[in-house]
Amino acid sequence: MESPKKSTEQTLIDAFTRQQTAFADAIMVETRKTRRSANFRSIGLILVIVTIFVFNILYSQGIVGGITIPKGESYVSLVRLNGPIEAGKPTALQQLENHLYQAFHDEKAKGVLLVINSPGGTPVQSHKLHQYLTQLKKETGKKLVVLGDDMLTSGAYMVAVAADKILVNPATLTGSIGVFQQSFGIKELADKAGVSARTIVAGDNKRRLDPFMDATTDDLKKVQTVLNQIHQQFISVVKHGRAEKLAKHQDLFSGDYWTGEEAVTLGLVDGLSTYHEILEVEFGSQHALDYSQKPGLFGQLPRVAESLSSSITSAIWSQLSQHSGPRL
Repeated sequence: MESPKKSTEQTLIDAFTRQQTAFADAIMVETRKTRRSANFRSIGLILVIVTIFVFNILYSQGIVGGITIPKGESYVSLVRLNGPIEAGKPTALQQLENHLYQAFHDEKAKGVLLVINSPGGTPVQSHKLHQYLTQLKKETGKKLVVLGDDMLTSGAYMVAVAADKILVNPATLTGSIGVFQQSFGIKELADKAGVSARTIVAGDNKRRLDPFMDATTDDLKKVQTVLNQIHQQFISVVKHGRAEKLAKHQDLFSGDYWTGEEAVTLGLVDGLSTYHEILEVEFGSQHALDYSQKPGLFGQLPRVAESLSSSITSAIWSQLSQHSGPRL
């Protein structure tokens, strides 16, 4: 028997169903293609990020992008110290220790050139660097020459006197063998604004130089005593490092500073020179292998966790809410 013919309505329904099925299949195919394409893009992006990250590390360590010494040519180990010498900064011993160690223990290097451009820093960090340089000189027998750049003052000068020779530019600010401590008093301003500090302490002298309190004679006397002691320690380090080279000058240890040209006459430094002159005259070489810590390709970009506003607020509050420690 012949099968009954489908009604026109059923035929339309079947055609519509087939069309819907084909449309759904096409969507699934395109979805899979899109998903695969998105996965490939994601993988590609990850590979690019990883490559940049690895290259940045290699660059910061000097493994790539560094200066290549011509085969058979002599060279000097170079380390740069830039900026205030403080804990937690690239100038602290903790950050420089490995770079200085590698520079001194490079058996092929003819010596070490330390280029310093710093206004000084904290007594402890400056002294630790001085001691470590002295230790490395004894361990390796390597000659150490310091070249002062724009500034070679205070704590930076303390570091420099560990060298066998200190050379500067005629205009290099040099010296400043002294100690200072700075704080702010805002009691009167706070009183006018109706602001008071709620500070609970145990110990009669725990709030010395509190910015919300008047500085007492006893406070000032105590701080002056501490600064005088640190100053004498500084003077002792300089005298030991420079021995008989220092001229007898009434202001030599007054905290004053001089140009590089004047510093030569005072015996604070050994002479005037330039980077390339030092390589040739002091070490008999024309090349330097830089062991300095490099910031990497992205080292100059601001850190994500530190916005400008929070940095400014933090700096202002730290100055107003507590006194800074002694500075060289």
